[in-house]
Amino acid sequence: MKNFILIVLLLPMLGLGQAKKKKAAPKKATSEAHHGGMQGLPPEIERTLKIKLAVIQHFVSQPGDKGEELFWQTKGKLTFGIVNYTEEQNPKFKELFIAQYKTMYQEYILMLSQGDVKATNRFMQLLIKQELEYRNLLTPEQLKKYQEAFVTMEATNKSMYDSYLGLFFSDTLLAEYQKGFR
Repeated sequence: MKNFILIVLLLPMLGLGQAKKKKAAPKKATSEAHHGGMQGLPPEIERTLKIKLAVIQHFVSQPGDKGEELFWQTKGKLTFGIVNYTEEQNPKFKELFIAQYKTMYQEYILMLSQGDVKATNRFMQLLIKQELEYRNLLTPEQLKKYQEAFVTMEATNKSMYDSYLGLFFSDTLLAEYQKGFR
């Protein structure tokens, strides 16, 4: 199952598995709007921002409510494998991920339509906020597991690390994004 999730996350980056367009489909993440916000960024932020936008584009391009469903299920399954949510936490994280998708979807469309640095910064600040919201719901033990998983992935499996960065942040990357997108 984990391999399937990783493949799903990597498909948009390879240009494969594109679904039918949703309603008024947003511009591709590689549009001028997207690139306008990346000028002058440190290489690691630029690299991971492209990954994040490709993954988000994959969810946003799904028909109907399929993007929302795939988003919360993917985030839930990926992180459950690391932190092992309790029965009480499961509905809270599902609710969080659905709310995050709805907000992210609106801001993503706005960012693409406005096509400027300000909109990109606002969108990235939203992703940072969502990461912090997620971390705040974890117990101290779960947060430690989550943080250690990123350190391990970065050292031993760079492709898996990059796949997780499509939806989440390592501590190092979170600090860089917080500094770069104020």
